[in-house]
Amino acid sequence: MKRNIITWLMLLGCITIWAQGVKPLPTLHVEGRWLVDKHGNQVVLHGVMDTPSNYFNGDRWEGSKARGWWDHYNETGRVNCLNYFEKLFVGMEQAKCNVFRLHMDPAWTNDGSITATGFTKNTENKTIDPNGQVVDGEADISHFSETLYKHWLPTLYLELAKKAMNHGLYVVVRPPGVCPHDLKVGDYYNQYLMLIWNIFSQNEYIKQHAGQISIELANEPVSVKNAQNQDDPKALHDFFQPIVDKIRENGFTGIIWVPGTGWQANYTSYAQYPITGENIGYAVHDYNGWYGCDDKNLSASDVPAATQRKIEQFHNQVPVVDTNPVMITEIDWSPFKPGTGHYNEHGDWVESNYGTWATGRTSVWGSITKGVYEHFGNISMTLSGTGCLLDIDKSIATGQAVPAFDGLAEACGKACMDWYAAYYKVNWPHADDEEETGDFYTLQSISATTNDIEMEEGTKLLISLKANYADGHTQEISDQATFVIDNPAIVSIDKGYIKGLTAGVTKMTATYSKNGKQYQAIFNITVNAREFFSFKKEDIREFFGETGTYNESTRTFHPAQWGQMGWQYTDGVDMSAYKYLVVKLKVAQNCSAHLNIFPQNSIWGSNYQSEDFGNKTTIIIKMSDVAAQIDTKNIHIISFWTNGTGDVVVDDIYLTNNDDYSKTTGICTIQREIENDMVYNLQGVKVGTRSQLKSLPRGIYIIGGKKVVVR
Repeated sequence: MKRNIITWLMLLGCITIWAQGVKPLPTLHVEGRWLVDKHGNQVVLHGVMDTPSNYFNGDRWEGSKARGWWDHYNETGRVNCLNYFEKLFVGMEQAKCNVFRLHMDPAWTNDGSITATGFTKNTENKTIDPNGQVVDGEADISHFSETLYKHWLPTLYLELAKKAMNHGLYVVVRPPGVCPHDLKVGDYYNQYLMLIWNIFSQNEYIKQHAGQISIELANEPVSVKNAQNQDDPKALHDFFQPIVDKIRENGFTGIIWVPGTGWQANYTSYAQYPITGENIGYAVHDYNGWYGCDDKNLSASDVPAATQRKIEQFHNQVPVVDTNPVMITEIDWSPFKPGTGHYNEHGDWVESNYGTWATGRTSVWGSITKGVYEHFGNISMTLSGTGCLLDIDKSIATGQAVPAFDGLAEACGKACMDWYAAYYKVNWPHADDEEETGDFYTLQSISATTNDIEMEEGTKLLISLKANYADGHTQEISDQATFVIDNPAIVSIDKGYIKGLTAGVTKMTATYSKNGKQYQAIFNITVNAREFFSFKKEDIREFFGETGTYNESTRTFHPAQWGQMGWQYTDGVDMSAYKYLVVKLKVAQNCSAHLNIFPQNSIWGSNYQSEDFGNKTTIIIKMSDVAAQIDTKNIHIISFWTNGTGDVVVDDIYLTNNDDYSKTTGICTIQREIENDMVYNLQGVKVGTRSQLKSLPRGIYIIGGKKVVVR
């Protein structure tokens, strides 16, 4: 009997291990903002990136060197490279990775004996591309050989993909090289990417494994303009959509990861002009200092507030996270270590660390970033290199996964090994042919993180609505449920985001249907009147371009050089009913300060710029002047700009319709007061005015978005 129990327990353990590392790899596709398997189970991937390069692989494999010490990219090198990566994949599998980002390294596809048409050399012997800019390193594709690419695609790159898949790793493939700084629709690099993916997507093996192999269209575009070389919000769409269409025309149905600009940190234009088609995700990069979050300015006690700020800034720059899955395809960090440091791609100095591109700490920046990804729930990630996760030499020597940087807890290696081990137990894909029976597929109820929601009009909140299954796992369904709002004038909802429309209270009922049954959850929502210019520290955005500082007690703004700071209205606010915007300073500024107003969630775009404040302490901005330049019905950012050398100490800032510029009653203000005089019950039904309050029955009522008790 004991032997039977032991055998049964061993079998159960094997089943559990097999279920969480299913082979062959299940098929993945996109549904809404999620990666899902064939059963609709949501999947989040975690792993590393690497590139088959003798140089970047630390000389751990070599080619024949028949033509010299540098001759590695030949048949001998191919075999040795594949053997080396086989060892890496063993370590990745042990470290609970389930995705590998493969760079088709250009060392294999470059032929120094050829130079593409349109490339020249300047007097300093630097390469000038057809767009007229200097290019070097992997951004220089002048020696790209289509013949070599067609040779190494099936014999090296796809062999690496097969090995990765054999170890339970989905494969994201990026093209050879990196983008040059300045691109435009239809240029030579656009044509290069079209060629790469046209050849790639015609490969039969790739098409047969479209559920396991996906495409990342380009690496780190910086600036993309339209065909006339002009700034255009549609330029990114027009640059990548034809490539997507060609890939689909060739029969590849798998996931395509689309990059943004600004080194893959700006996706705002996709909110208006998204890439169309099925199975579209977005590939994003995330390093310390990006998205308004810099480790050096924070401590562990700042993590909760800084996490919320980064959530908001990430959402502003990557709004596609609302509609599509996102994969962070580059990220790393390790703490400061005395040494030399380096300049990053923005030209900013990065303090010396333990061997990563970015300097930061797990307890601060890492924890903040983890909180951001878990907040949205649909963000996968790959570290910037195998060496960011594993101590490669020790892992190969021992056959066991050893964390990088000697297991330093403040570095990404140890942190991600721990996180990946925990993530491995949830959001994993199930076999394509698995029967949908048992506790895992038995839905018991739905529930919300909170059923009582309070928000301001004009703001938007992502609600969390979970489906609870019999085995204990949950699945986010906020974008799949249907909603009925008792008073739709108070709030609206789209893809799980509630937007406050006007002050008041209402009830919202969520219904989720599965297998012929309906499940419900009820939300009580209070919307308070909007305050345009709050001086609370949590309402001031210190980061637009560079991070400044704000003192709440004195209302002192100190924007960093090249940076701005002020107020952000993520979903836009309507200020068109006002005649004046008034800024009152406590003291005259001495740092060339002025005010900027933006009609989009980015300072990179159209805007209204006031005159320099000079020695004035009262600045009057006519809203008619603003409206002549931008849409005042859709204001997203109002910020102070300075030269970075001084402070702007604010007494007040407000909108008014009074021609003497005083605060109080314009037409819009009177309307607001009338609205705020109305009394609503908890169901959002208007039951009287403030003057009638005492005559109402005992209970709780809402006036101006605030709860009032009648006893």
